[in-house]
Amino acid sequence: MNTPTATMETRGDTNVSPAEAASKATPERRFVNNADESCRMFKADWMEALSHVRPWVPHVLYVPVIVATLWLSFRALAPLQVAGWFAVGLLVWTVLEYVIHRWLFHPPQWIEDDTRRICSTLKVTDPVMPAMPTFRHKFYFMVHGVHHDYPNDSTRLVMPPSVSIPLALLFWGLFVLVLGTPWAHVFTAGFLAGYLMYDMTHYHVHHHRPRTRLGKLVRELHMRHHFQDDTKGFGVSAPFWDYVFGTPQHRRTV
Repeated sequence: MNTPTATMETRGDTNVSPAEAASKATPERRFVNNADESCRMFKADWMEALSHVRPWVPHVLYVPVIVATLWLSFRALAPLQVAGWFAVGLLVWTVLEYVIHRWLFHPPQWIEDDTRRICSTLKVTDPVMPAMPTFRHKFYFMVHGVHHDYPNDSTRLVMPPSVSIPLALLFWGLFVLVLGTPWAHVFTAGFLAGYLMYDMTHYHVHHHRPRTRLGKLVRELHMRHHFQDDTKGFGVSAPFWDYVFGTPQHRRTV
């Protein structure tokens, strides 16, 4: 992490802290550290430990759930019905992935700039969350800002189970309420398969060099989102939604 010298700026009779001074400056780049490492987010050790997760953890958690819900679905529905509802669930995930990434994970640009400036003033051992001035700053940095500041940290590329499990249960309950069983089971299987597809794609484009034309395209579009223009390119596993909603990346020379 960048560790600028902590100095106090003076405007008239008012002392300004390094974080406040940094918040007035224009960020020099769109990330803080591009290595496979990250900052400390929380002061408490147990909270810090929960903020790190290995990319294989969602598969251990959700592949058995997908298998179980598909088994329940095949017991009650015809194979074509299972295939159709599975595909619908997967498609709905890709839309939700775009919506969450664009409107929940990315707040107004000044929030993103503030978090990056403040983070760049801290020492590598300083917890970032206590330094964030508002709940909005804290929420953005916790759910997505840390990934943009440290885009290649392999332990913060997927959602921690402490967050993903309650969300999965919430969505499953919603699907049961709206669709009823057994339709909700197969829909959930497709939805979770879409989530795992997103996780695998996201990890792959950050930590591998795709060899297929499609893989290279997906990686290029996502890297442009990180390092050129993070107001475009919100579809990670399904970048075609950017063309539907008018936010495609311009494939220009870097």
